[in-house]
Amino acid sequence: MCFGLEAPEKEESVSRKIEKVFDYEEDMEELGKNFDKKNRSTFSKEECDSLFIASTDALNDLNLLDNDNKKKIDEHLKAIKKEALEKEILFSSEEFDIFGAMTQDKTKISVLGNTKHRELEKSKFRILEINKNTKRDEYISTLENINAELQKAIEKAKFGTDLNAFYASTEAIKEQRYAILYINPQNAINMLKNENRINLYNIKLKENTKAIALTNIMYYDNSNRTLPVGMNVSDKIFVDMSKLKLEPKKQKLFRINQEIDELKVLTKIICVYEYEVMEE
Repeated sequence: MCFGLEAPEKEESVSRKIEKVFDYEEDMEELGKNFDKKNRSTFSKEECDSLFIASTDALNDLNLLDNDNKKKIDEHLKAIKKEALEKEILFSSEEFDIFGAMTQDKTKISVLGNTKHRELEKSKFRILEINKNTKRDEYISTLENINAELQKAIEKAKFGTDLNAFYASTEAIKEQRYAILYINPQNAINMLKNENRINLYNIKLKENTKAIALTNIMYYDNSNRTLPVGMNVSDKIFVDMSKLKLEPKKQKLFRINQEIDELKVLTKIICVYEYEVMEE
């Protein structure tokens, strides 16, 4: 079953990737720079850190806050602690700070978008204040603070351009409050690579839409002021679905072949629903 509009009357069989909305090679670089410049002047460090957390698997826990589902949050906290411990095994204990985040040399030269810089990647363990003694209530309190910062950011947000963005799910479009969209539809589909039937929502964002592109400043600290301007880490866009008034426009059904590995190709059924964000 496809969620959203009524089931399509016909389906088209294709063995190619879903077409991109614009020329990534020519347009993405300039678009990313424009987004990043605006983000740096609009959002505080706390808001940028919170948007980074929203780009991680902790987004699931932020969505659980509305439902007061403490049992699931507790399970996720245990998984995050386990992940922190596993990462520490890969490195010496001297390379980790008290939160389980890998420490880095602030003078180390890194490259992002073919440009050298001396900035540190953000750590979800540090921002979430994860250590082996973190309790569920402490974790929930941290999530609530992050949620408050996300709401501040959303209230400031104006996307700044008309652009199609994509959200892939096996559920109806508004099952979760917070969602991550992708500029490249293939990246959205890849998030559900083990599913053989996917709802792909093509959401037509507008200039005044309360959506935020997750640019370089969301993923790195910029204490040395050397971080390249752009959108080199991901093509993700953060939205609060409760803030969007969506009007359904069209729908299609595709079959695509996705290569899992050299010996396995999975045929996926993609139910594509087009929505336009309407003015409130």
